[in-house]
Amino acid sequence: MTFPFFDDAFLAAPNNDLPLFRRVFKPGIANLAFIGLLQPLGPIMPLAEAQGHWVADLLAGRYALPSEAEMLRDIERERQQMFSQYVKSKRHTMEVDFDGYLLTLGQERRRGARRARKLGQRLLTAA
Repeated sequence: MTFPFFDDAFLAAPNNDLPLFRRVFKPGIANLAFIGLLQPLGPIMPLAEAQGHWVADLLAGRYALPSEAEMLRDIERERQQMFSQYVKSKRHTMEVDFDGYLLTLGQERRRGARRARKLGQRLLTAA
């Protein structure tokens, strides 16, 4: 996986590995989102659609990301689970279970909606 439109110092995926919060957000870069950058056991389009709705909620101020530290903890927890469930290889760095992913994404969207309400539901602006 490469991103020729980004400088490697900004964003790279060495060994095909790009740790993202819920496979969408890179901690520290709040205004960049990846849609469909995952490998599900099941169809990808419903997951990409769910990700798109999630990003739209963020852009509209209906969702707020957790802190960078919380995202990093969540990413590490997800990675440990993924590597214990799937073969640890370059090919399986973005593997997700369809049902489990939708469940946890929905849970995070609800938590983020509560955070957004506490913050006054502000629109996302450039960092």
